[in-house]
Amino acid sequence: MESFREAALALGLLQFNTYIEETLEEAAAFQMPSALILLFATLLVYCSPTDPTILWRKFELDFSRDYELHKQYNDYSPAQIRGLILADINRSLQQISTTIAAYQLPLDDLVSVDQQKYAYDTILQACFASQGHSFFIDGPGSTSKTFLYRSLLATLRLQGFIAIAVATSGIAASILPGGRTAHSRFKIPLDFSKNRTCQLSKQGSVARLLLKSKLILWDEASMAKRANIEAFDDLLRDIMESKLPFGGKVVVFDGDFRQTLPVIEQATKEILLQSCFLNSPLWYKLHKLKLTENMRAILDPQFSEFLLRVGEGREPIDFSGEITLPRDLVIPYYDKEESLNRLLYSVFPDFTLYSQDPYSMINRCILIPKNTSVDELNDIMIRRFPGELQTYISFDKTVDQWHQGDYEDFLNS
Repeated sequence: MESFREAALALGLLQFNTYIEETLEEAAAFQMPSALILLFATLLVYCSPTDPTILWRKFELDFSRDYELHKQYNDYSPAQIRGLILADINRSLQQISTTIAAYQLPLDDLVSVDQQKYAYDTILQACFASQGHSFFIDGPGSTSKTFLYRSLLATLRLQGFIAIAVATSGIAASILPGGRTAHSRFKIPLDFSKNRTCQLSKQGSVARLLLKSKLILWDEASMAKRANIEAFDDLLRDIMESKLPFGGKVVVFDGDFRQTLPVIEQATKEILLQSCFLNSPLWYKLHKLKLTENMRAILDPQFSEFLLRVGEGREPIDFSGEITLPRDLVIPYYDKEESLNRLLYSVFPDFTLYSQDPYSMINRCILIPKNTSVDELNDIMIRRFPGELQTYISFDKTVDQWHQGDYEDFLNS
């Protein structure tokens, strides 16, 4: 026997996973993979199976049904698909304030894409070697940067180390485990004309946290003004009593300068560019890591390359400074009805199939900027489904008599 757990199982001192297996078997017969993964995560946390590895091996194929299309086109290797499934499980576990590494599941497969794996290994090596390197991860949208950051944070925190996650914007911070905005965490001043230093006490709790941290991760740094990052650098040098960049701490920045730059009211192009992190002396002291594989456009590498060309300014422009879209991306306009029909057919060619096989429909969508257009298009699509249209009116009422004045929208929510 390799462990006391196995010995206890052999002696019948521990209950095996039978009832948990039966629950998953029943759910696998009708649940979508995303719901099955959420159920699996819930069972791991609240039912404490004796051997999660056995459950993982038995239901791995059921978890992977959403990725069957990628298998068909050989876009992902089995190891990469396994890593994507484990990432889905990890996200579900993080919603319950835990991570995948606590349940004997294969953590090595969690980061399987080559570029992500290289960045993951390089940054962790710097953390454990206390080399004091600082990095910038250059990744366009949809290159799974957030997945990489979650893996780094989970790996370090599960081993008892302190890893701090911040972001330039509140929305970006909200998707990082334990994330805060950089201004909130480091007390970076909002008005640099009055004060250029972070308002943190060197003897305070946050300073002690920074002193003990193994990794500091700053998401969407491309949106931050260079003055913010330079003030953060001064803060770390002061706390660490070091002249090294960022006080010799392992700091990871990321962002995509092809997207949103710092927002400055009524600023000219020259002022915006000068305020970017790219123009800071610190920029040249960072080790650059690249993520270029667009995970959402994995089935369409030509479109992924087109997005990169646009973002990097390599796509030709006309005399008015506008980019001409490739013909295969455009549905020609004839009239409203004809063009709309062509759009619907290009995205949803067979409505009879979708009512029988929802899996053939779930990866298709049309994005429209206005809600009125959304309602109009949804009405057209609903009429195209086979069968008779039925409308079911819900009846909602308040249980508490003191809430009779609640709005209808609240009752229906």
